[in-house]
Amino acid sequence: MTVDFVVATPHDAVEFNDVYRNTTASAGYIACNNIYNRVVLNEWFEINPFPDLATHWEQLDGSRRWRFHLNQAARWQDGTPLTAHDVVYTHLHAMKMGYTGGRFLKDVETIVAVNNHTVDYHLHTPNAGFLVLLGNFIFTHILPRHLYEGTDWATNPHNLKPVGSGPFRLAEWIPGEHVVMEAVKDHWGPQPEIDRLILRIVPDRDECVRMVARGEAHFFPQDTLTRDRLHLLDDATPDIELLRDPGPGMALLDFNHGRDLWRDHRVREAVAHAVNRKEIAELGDPGVSQAWDHYLLGSVDWAFNPAATAPAYDVERARALLDEAGVTADASGVRARLSMFYMDSFYGHKPLAEMISRQLGEIGFEVSFEGLSSVDWARRIAGEHDFDLIIVGGSMAPDPEITAPKYSTGGQGNIAQHHNPDVDAAYLAARTAGTLAERGAHYQRLQEVWARDTEWVPLFWYGTYFARSSKFYGWSDQLGYSVPWWHWGRIRPV
Repeated sequence: MTVDFVVATPHDAVEFNDVYRNTTASAGYIACNNIYNRVVLNEWFEINPFPDLATHWEQLDGSRRWRFHLNQAARWQDGTPLTAHDVVYTHLHAMKMGYTGGRFLKDVETIVAVNNHTVDYHLHTPNAGFLVLLGNFIFTHILPRHLYEGTDWATNPHNLKPVGSGPFRLAEWIPGEHVVMEAVKDHWGPQPEIDRLILRIVPDRDECVRMVARGEAHFFPQDTLTRDRLHLLDDATPDIELLRDPGPGMALLDFNHGRDLWRDHRVREAVAHAVNRKEIAELGDPGVSQAWDHYLLGSVDWAFNPAATAPAYDVERARALLDEAGVTADASGVRARLSMFYMDSFYGHKPLAEMISRQLGEIGFEVSFEGLSSVDWARRIAGEHDFDLIIVGGSMAPDPEITAPKYSTGGQGNIAQHHNPDVDAAYLAARTAGTLAERGAHYQRLQEVWARDTEWVPLFWYGTYFARSSKFYGWSDQLGYSVPWWHWGRIRPV
């Protein structure tokens, strides 16, 4: 009897190569977690890494060099052995070309294959948090060198017909309908215990939830179920269990620091004073999500600075700061007309955009807002920096080091064009610190700088709602977060 595991997801695939470009939340993004491997793995609530391609590793030269010993049994799904040369090629080429896979590798000076199964990452400076950069996100997957080297990644046919090293291989993709993956029966690693992994493309998020409630699907991705949809589970089949937990990140408002308007700290502070978190709190769910004015999640207790908070709601102060900065109103009462964007795959950002647009209207800004697909986001926001404001999700767990590509000068993920020497100094000090406690002290200083300079504005600590079938076991939380949430190679029927 064939065992199928069905996931209802609202976003179709674009391709199956997230090392090339980010299609976060798409079916392709989810599929890549099961088709490919990373060197090591990290997940939201566990700071320590777990083996994936690497069986073990060494921290050398005071965290300036990291050596990884690869599983010698690893091979690609076409039978070709996977070696250190695949690792070197994938990450060096992604860095060279500015692809998404290089986003978290800014500290890397070079990567060297010591032998076929040993690889060294040489860093410009020591980085005690390097493993969380290498293992926390899908973008650091390893691609088969023998199928990509010498090609243009943008047009490589294996983006649509992937050959990975993971526990599932792509069997069929019918755009708008489904992505079907089949278990690799002779997989070199843990053997999958389900036969087919099926991603059903269902654009209606409500219907995704109903499918799980009716037992027609076993899971759906993050951001599909929100508090206002919980009633859709009222008549769910008895084998559906609901998880309601504080999430691993926050929604925040960021400025395009490359534009003259936001280079004046007084203007950024004025925007922060206009944010009314009492209104935002209406979106919260006690014990799950809440309006948030801190610059790190309280769950990251070893680095959290409770004293670093955003400016409090004060419309009069906001107006006074804008007048002082010379941002005055025209005859119609408008100080400036602003564009604000969010990624439409993050459903919870839309009501925040509506609120922030209205709140900034109270201090004279006319704000238009729009949700963008992940592809349009990559082009317009990350590539062209064509925006005034963005509402984004900031992943803050399990280690603040993963925020460095977004906020440090020259970081590949720095789409808001931050450039703050004190921020850069705090990150550097944390990377070179010898103990976790010392690193935490530097991250507390980082939060002080963010708050002092109003680098960005925290809005909401979001929660996660997952409804899943209890007929299966092997979810990330059941395995001590040793596998990502979107990896189902350990899932098995109960």
